[in-house]
Amino acid sequence: MILHAYLAAWLLFTGASVGGIAWQAIHRLTGGAWGDDLASRWGRLRRLLPLAALAAVPLLLDGHHLFPWMDEPVEEARWWYLDHTYLVWRTVGCFLAWAAAWWLLARAAAASLILWLFACGVFANDWMVSLTPEWRSSVMGLVVATGHLATGFAASLLMRAPGAPDATDQTRRDQSSLLLATSLGWVYLVGIDYLTAWMADLPYETAWYLPRTEGVPGMLGLAALAAQGFVPFLLLLTRQAKGRPFVLRAAAWSVLLGQACHVAWMVMP
Repeated sequence: MILHAYLAAWLLFTGASVGGIAWQAIHRLTGGAWGDDLASRWGRLRRLLPLAALAAVPLLLDGHHLFPWMDEPVEEARWWYLDHTYLVWRTVGCFLAWAAAWWLLARAAAASLILWLFACGVFANDWMVSLTPEWRSSVMGLVVATGHLATGFAASLLMRAPGAPDATDQTRRDQSSLLLATSLGWVYLVGIDYLTAWMADLPYETAWYLPRTEGVPGMLGLAALAAQGFVPFLLLLTRQAKGRPFVLRAAAWSVLLGQACHVAWMVMP
């Protein structure tokens, strides 16, 4: 249980750092005052990436307590994908891809985003989906990528930037709209994943979802939907509310809480 809690905290921490890279790439492609106000904060999040990579070492060393398939001999594993050596190399590859995306920010922002998204897909399969090898989800890479965007944007909104001028009302409205759009996009992807599993009614999907709809995991799932879906929607519904700093900060805190609950819901049961 302690190792699973550490995994959840590491996934959230990594998401915030990687989200900073993705948002800076998006801003370089689109421009806008909304990103000028946050660029220095994204830079501080990016610099956490080496620390996130280092924090993966205990999980890789003690992976047998996380992944049930590690106790099987390699030749009896269900798929070649489920092998500890390959897991280590893929994790190293994901962090190298994110580091390359960081390096490409000023040179080729579009390539930076492509690298980020590809690594998110591999990372999601390795550290979330393969915790239950019988389960699989084709949308989980997008769910994780959108979660990284939500975590990175919310964290940057809550960081202090000493000496920086206060954002204008219009800038805050733009930031509020982006935070809300990211949150609703995440809710949509999570909802579609659950809906398709419910409609298909396949045994491996039912076996994965049922333990997460009861007891504490069920409460975590509801808390994640409320904190990242309903609360930001209600707080940022009007134009006047979007321009108020304390409302934007409250919505950002709610999104972070929702992401923390969702990551715990994914990996703790």
